[in-house]
Amino acid sequence: MPDFYVLFVVLVALGFDFINGFHDAANSIATVVSTRVLPPRAAVVWAAFFNFIAAVGTGTLVASTIGKGIVDPSVITPNLIFAALVGAIVWNLITWYYGLPSSSSHALIGGLAGAAIAKAGLGSLLWLTPGPNWLVWKGILGISIYIVVSPLLGFGLGLLFMAVTGRLCWSQRPGVVDTWFRRLQLLSAAVYSYSHGSNDAQKTMGIISALLVASGMGYLTHAAGIQEIPGHLQSGPERSLVLVTKDGNRYPILPSAEAEAKTKGKVDKDVVLVGSLETAADGRQSLKIDDHLAWWIILACHGAISFGTYFGGWRIVKTMGSKITKLAPFGGFCAETGGGVTILLMSHFGIPVSTTHTITGAIVGVGSARRLSAVRWGVAARVVWAWVLTIPAAATVAALTYLPFRIWGS
Repeated sequence: MPDFYVLFVVLVALGFDFINGFHDAANSIATVVSTRVLPPRAAVVWAAFFNFIAAVGTGTLVASTIGKGIVDPSVITPNLIFAALVGAIVWNLITWYYGLPSSSSHALIGGLAGAAIAKAGLGSLLWLTPGPNWLVWKGILGISIYIVVSPLLGFGLGLLFMAVTGRLCWSQRPGVVDTWFRRLQLLSAAVYSYSHGSNDAQKTMGIISALLVASGMGYLTHAAGIQEIPGHLQSGPERSLVLVTKDGNRYPILPSAEAEAKTKGKVDKDVVLVGSLETAADGRQSLKIDDHLAWWIILACHGAISFGTYFGGWRIVKTMGSKITKLAPFGGFCAETGGGVTILLMSHFGIPVSTTHTITGAIVGVGSARRLSAVRWGVAARVVWAWVLTIPAAATVAALTYLPFRIWGS
């Protein structure tokens, strides 16, 4: 595959990331704008800044789930990635035009699934794979569980924060409460925007990583000092493991949970291990199993989503900020905090959730805490229908985009 075509698809992926931020800007700023805590332009600058600094300290587990946990890596090609991105971008633009807060994350997942099915059938999808513990499952079915869980958790936390903070502030004058929560909403908006960047930017990282690996350029995905080392995995003394390379070098593998997971069931087999070489005082080298995405990928993806947030999809702000329920600074703080905590929790476990679903659930929870009639359930139902259609619609567009490549045999 020509290098310029791979570069083109990388740019398309960053374009999707920009549109993700553009489309999902409403998630980050709708509450803080609708409560008039910040004017629109200041709000998008605030949100974009925290989208970007999420590049530091949030890890890359979500990127790994997107790149390796939805489609069998063996069927991924640059053409498949391109078709998946087209499916996600087209659906994002359609829902933006109609002012519907659909999920960019699920559009991308649907695009990947649709393109993979068009190429290799249903067997190319990873349906259910274990995560880091028994609570977390990945694959299409595993992610589908969190399609339901994340807005419910956002709803529950939004409701909980409303109840707790309402109890703490019940004896205060309304003017004092309003003043305090106008200040606190700056903090909650920052938390939510940081969480949005921590989850959504990683999805494009996973796509770019999968693209480069499929193109034979996997070495570009690793941070400085991390390398791919082929060799034969052997048992060492006291249950230790040693990687023996073709040129006769022997690298004892430093014990860690990551090393155990990456070498399980591979003893006496030829493997390619990813990690860094650490040199002891006596000059001997050991292999530390580790991987970290290259900083150029991380910063490019966070930069693209931040610019998208800055330019903002204003059509969706009104739906999120005022059509579902009327928000005051007190409620805006609770909704943003509930949504932000939910997303950060999911990012910690590497689960690519919908930030749109989560904040919408939190807003509905805040409205319900006042009274059920405070929520415009007709608008909420319209939003839910956009959610339901997102994955199949993006999958259909991606499958149709991939068909010419299939006809050409690529």
